[in-house]
Amino acid sequence: MLSVAGFFRTWCETLGDTDYGLSYVFSELDINNTELRRLREEYAQSVLDVKDAKAGYGPSVDLLVTGTYMPDPMIGKVTVDLEDILSAINIPGSQVGSTTNQYVTLYQGMENTQYQFQLTLTQPLFTWGKISSAVKLYTAASEVKQLQVLDKQAQLETEIRTRLAALYYMKQIRIYLDEEQEYAKKLVSISEQVAQNGLLLQQKVLDARIQAMEIDIAKAGIEDEYTKMLSSLEKLTGLSFDELEEIRYIPDKSAADAFLLHDVKVLQENAVAEDRLSLQILQKLIEINALTLNIAEASVYWKPDVALQLSVDYSGSRFPLIETDWYRKDDSNLNITLALKTTVWDGGKKLNDIKRNESNSTLANIQYEDTELLLKHTVLEQYNQMKLAKTKADYQLLKIETKNSQIEQATKAFQTGYGSEADLITAQIEKCTAQIEMLQNVLSYMTAYYTLSYMTE
Repeated sequence: MLSVAGFFRTWCETLGDTDYGLSYVFSELDINNTELRRLREEYAQSVLDVKDAKAGYGPSVDLLVTGTYMPDPMIGKVTVDLEDILSAINIPGSQVGSTTNQYVTLYQGMENTQYQFQLTLTQPLFTWGKISSAVKLYTAASEVKQLQVLDKQAQLETEIRTRLAALYYMKQIRIYLDEEQEYAKKLVSISEQVAQNGLLLQQKVLDARIQAMEIDIAKAGIEDEYTKMLSSLEKLTGLSFDELEEIRYIPDKSAADAFLLHDVKVLQENAVAEDRLSLQILQKLIEINALTLNIAEASVYWKPDVALQLSVDYSGSRFPLIETDWYRKDDSNLNITLALKTTVWDGGKKLNDIKRNESNSTLANIQYEDTELLLKHTVLEQYNQMKLAKTKADYQLLKIETKNSQIEQATKAFQTGYGSEADLITAQIEKCTAQIEMLQNVLSYMTAYYTLSYMTE
């Protein structure tokens, strides 16, 4: 049964895509990579922070509802002796003393329940620009998160290209190592046979065995590196080893050759252009520090914030609309308040906060300048790495041509009886070694190219 990657490969073959599977790997990267997912969640949270900051323009409305039960109310039942009332008003014809121990209830006392409703609306009127600065600050911070997502995605795609190219060249190196291993085994066998006949020193046999063992070690090393490369790609994309094995990516060396024709100074200028994602992030950080400084300066002493507050109170001993006779036992109130609030003195903390933010702004500008220098240096370093790797690869290519000539001569000499088979095999081993070293240099060449491409395009 064909896997998903295999199906995608077959489908791309019908379209003539030479890098079939790469788009599929990128799509899996977009879905499965934990770093990208984390950065996207941070960006989503930053969008909510912007909405929270914009909410500061509008009013806040708070509702407070309380219900209280008092087993022993503060104000109890109020009664008056009827005789005292008659004596006070001195009604003619009334007989004082005839109403002894008769009482009149003036107030039944507070009820055991008490309900209160309070609706408060607070609208900021003037805050010295702190709300608008906060909105700009959180918007800039959100844009930083968005740029980080894009930059990280570009970094990871470059890393995937580099690792897929490494797999491509490692597969070829494995072929040459297998070939070299067979030659080495044959050389050891021939050396042992010749040594038994007394025509070769035992030291030569040991040298052949050591050479064969070195090839075995190199083969084990390349297998280990190949597995590690697959493991790294699996972590990046979430694809299995089998799916990654089915992805065939052919590095475009001609594109790298064309790239090397650019002047290094032009590449350096491209790397520090203002539209580069890494520099855009630093520009936003400078903007954030400036906005933070504005907020700190607007929060200094004797700069009051002004707000309007409307408060509506309702209270009563009966729950409104539910208990009977509630409208006869309620009370309501409306308050309109204009409030000013400012810090008079806090030991100089706000002044220190201003100085601290000024220092952060200076540091942000220094970091921007330092990053520009680092980018230029890295471009020059990678450009020189490309040139060096290309020179080494060309050198190995020349060695391969030389070895081909030596193999041809050794073959003729061996066939005519003037040369030994050991010399022929040795030349074949040296050719395989040169081919492997050439591929290693080409991989270094492409790795530097991918890095430069990410930094300058």
